[in-house]
Amino acid sequence: MARRRRKKASNKTSLWILLAIVAVLTVMAGMFYASISGNKEVVEVKPGDKKEIVSLLDESVEAQRILDGILLQKNNWQLIEKERGVKTIEVEGSNAAVKVNTRTLAIGIPVSVDLKDAGRWVQAKATGKGLAYISGEPSTYKGWDSYKLQLGVPAKAGGVSKKFTTDTIFFFYNTNLGDKGKDVISPPAVKEEFTGKLAVIVDDCGYDIKSVRRLTDVGLPFSYAILPYKDFSNDALEVIKSTGNVPMLHLPMEPSNRSAMSEGSRTILTDMKEKEIRAMTKKAIESLPGIMGVNNHQGSKATSDKRVMETVLREVKKNDLFFVDSKTISTSIARDMAREMGVKTARNDVFLDNSKDVEEIRAQVYKAIEMAEKNGSAIAICHARPATVAMWEKYANEFRKSGVKFVHVTEVLY
Repeated sequence: MARRRRKKASNKTSLWILLAIVAVLTVMAGMFYASISGNKEVVEVKPGDKKEIVSLLDESVEAQRILDGILLQKNNWQLIEKERGVKTIEVEGSNAAVKVNTRTLAIGIPVSVDLKDAGRWVQAKATGKGLAYISGEPSTYKGWDSYKLQLGVPAKAGGVSKKFTTDTIFFFYNTNLGDKGKDVISPPAVKEEFTGKLAVIVDDCGYDIKSVRRLTDVGLPFSYAILPYKDFSNDALEVIKSTGNVPMLHLPMEPSNRSAMSEGSRTILTDMKEKEIRAMTKKAIESLPGIMGVNNHQGSKATSDKRVMETVLREVKKNDLFFVDSKTISTSIARDMAREMGVKTARNDVFLDNSKDVEEIRAQVYKAIEMAEKNGSAIAICHARPATVAMWEKYANEFRKSGVKFVHVTEVLY
């Protein structure tokens, strides 16, 4: 009997040991899974306090690769890599940190280029490709005048959205490499070589005059499409003409969903007779004397209708105007029909402000810039809306340094 009791006790001990081993293995497996799942790892800081470590190592390497591609576009710039490493950065106001690749670059540039302009050029290219602008300011590099630019990647850590620096860049004059005591105080401005043309059309002008005035004050060569019969249609026309910009008629045409029509009875419909379409087009053109062209307002259904477009374009041609297809639908035949009829024409490539967010609109402008660089020219449409106006006022100078030439739409017609 005693032997049986000892054997039973021994079995219980073995069971407890087995359960302990399973528990340890479970914890270890969980730690292993946490270390390989996603970009986040949880490390023990102290009992009861876990710290979130967000890895941006892959993202920062990609950001640096993009920056290298931008810098290689300038074959007369001299690149010197000074420092490279991995940093763990605490996120203020949270129990989190990020790991990010960082480096410091020194770039010698020709004395004919302004230091700040060089930095702004890189900034514009980089932000257009998704990198984050951190800061830019006059500085010194080895005692020489320089411009310091910091770029990075955006990320969310510990519930906080921030930008984390991946590259610190010093721009300096490369003549300093041979003559340490030489500084160029006032270098002459460099004439930028343009890589493409971008024509921006501002739609929906005429609701107010303030937005049009603010946009013309930006100083970029925009083309303005004016809705007819609005309270400020003719006032907008005069402002546009007086500032040397291109005025256009924004002709209301039937959308796919008729209930979405914004201009009601002043809209050209697909079930109208040709005589009525012609009369409405003629009246709208005559309401805005001095316009140079026409584009469609809405019109996804009307621009896909051969009979309607032929009638409209006949009146456009009669008045020696051009027609830009806003391309509100992929089935539009407006541009192709205009070409067949001998009407100067072009087609919209991208809408800039489907969003009301200034930064998202800015990103769309860079998308249009990329199109212009790739194809030689591009047309983009935005609207006379508060967020769009604010975006152009804030970033116009940045866009000027992007490498593309902003032009009136008349320069990209065919």
